[in-house]
Amino acid sequence: MNQRSPLSTLATADSVDNVVVFVSDALRFDFLPESVRELGVTAKAIAPSTFTASGLPSLLTGQYPATHKVWMFDDQLRERPPLLREDGVDVGFDAEGVWIKLPSAEKPPLKIHHVETESKLADVASPFVHVVHDIGPHAPYGFENDVFDSTKEYFRSYERDRPALVELYRQDCRNSAERFRAMYDQLVDRGLLEDTLVVFTSDHGQSLGEWSNGGRFGHGHPLCPENVEIPVVFMGAGLPEGETYPGLVSGTDVVPTALSAQGRRVPDDADGLDLWEGVPTLDRKVRSDVWQHLEVGARGYATDVSVYAATSAWDDTGGYVFHRHSTAERLAATFYDNVFRGYGPAWRHNATLGKAVALFNLMVAESLTYRTPEFSEAEARRAVPDEFEEAAHEFADASLSGDQESQLRDLGYLQ
Repeated sequence: MNQRSPLSTLATADSVDNVVVFVSDALRFDFLPESVRELGVTAKAIAPSTFTASGLPSLLTGQYPATHKVWMFDDQLRERPPLLREDGVDVGFDAEGVWIKLPSAEKPPLKIHHVETESKLADVASPFVHVVHDIGPHAPYGFENDVFDSTKEYFRSYERDRPALVELYRQDCRNSAERFRAMYDQLVDRGLLEDTLVVFTSDHGQSLGEWSNGGRFGHGHPLCPENVEIPVVFMGAGLPEGETYPGLVSGTDVVPTALSAQGRRVPDDADGLDLWEGVPTLDRKVRSDVWQHLEVGARGYATDVSVYAATSAWDDTGGYVFHRHSTAERLAATFYDNVFRGYGPAWRHNATLGKAVALFNLMVAESLTYRTPEFSEAEARRAVPDEFEEAAHEFADASLSGDQESQLRDLGYLQ
C-alpha cells in the first residue's frame, strides 16, 4: 500500500458477517512472525496501555484507559464492552490458554470484560464475534504456563543471558502464531474466511533487556517503544495479503473498525478510529497510558499507592512520555521490582553498571523523548489527559478471590 485507504476499499468481500480478534499477550511489533504478516495488511500500532488489566479492556471497547477507567485487575467496565455485546451476533470469548490451571472452576481470573463463560471458535454460529486472549510470548518464555509455579521461579531456575532469553521469547512468538494459524485454518476449512474480518494484535509489547529501557524485562514500565509498539494485522474478508499499512494506528482502532465492518454501530464515546471506512489524519497522535497502583489499608483506612503512572503521545517517528506522581515512588517501585518481583532475576542476571544508570535516569526524569517525533513536546502535552488516576472499583463487584490474586501474583502482575 503506497497510500492510506479505508480497508473496505481493499476488501473484495460483499459483506462481513463475522469478526475474529486474536490477542497475543505481550507480543511486540518487531517480533511479529512472518507467518502472520504474510496473511494480511500489517499496521504498526501503539498499545493503549502497557498493562493487561487496562490494555485488554481498551482492545474490547475502543477507549483509552483514561476513558474506561479500568487500570487494575480488580476494576471492571461499567457494562459489557461493545465488541462483546450480543446485539444480533453470537459472541465467544476464549482465554483458556492465558492462565495457569486452577484447581477450581474459577477461570478466567479476570472480570474486567463481563464475560464469565468461555467458548471455542467451533461453538459460535455466523454471524459471530469471537475473541481469543492467547498467552502469547508472555513469560515464562519458551514454556507453557503451568511448567513453573511463577514468573519469578522461572527466571530464578532458568536464568539465561539476554541473547538466550530473546531467542526463547522469539520462539514463543512463533508458538502463538502457530496457534493463531490453526484457528485461521478453521475459518478456511469452514468456508468462512471470505465473510470474516480477522484481526491479530497484542495488548502490549515487551522489554527484553535493551539499553533504552534500562535493561528491564517485562512490560508494565517504563513506557518505551519496546513496550508500546504492537502489531495489528487485518486479514480475511478478501483483504490483500502481505501488505503494510502506511502510518501509525492505535489499539483502540480495533473495535471501531470491527464494528463498522460488521455493520454494527460504532459508539460515540470510542476514542479509536474506524479504519474500515476512514483513514487517520497525517497529524494524528496516539496515546498509551498506564497506572499501576496498590490499595493499602489498615484500621478501616485505605489509600492508593502509585507504583508507576505515566501517559504518552506518539506518531510514527517517535513519542513523548510524561511521568506522573513523585520520583521517589517510581524509584521505590523500580527497586522493589528488580529485587523482589517476577522479572527481577532476569534484570539482575543481565544488568551492567551502564544499564543500571540508564534505568535510574529513566525513573528520575519527569518526561522522556524517544526517537525524533515530528511534533513538539507542547503538542504532546495537549494530546494527553491532565488527570487520569480515577479507577472503576465502583462500577461492579470485581473483587478478586484468593486463588485469582495468587495466580496473578505468580504471573508477575501483582505486588
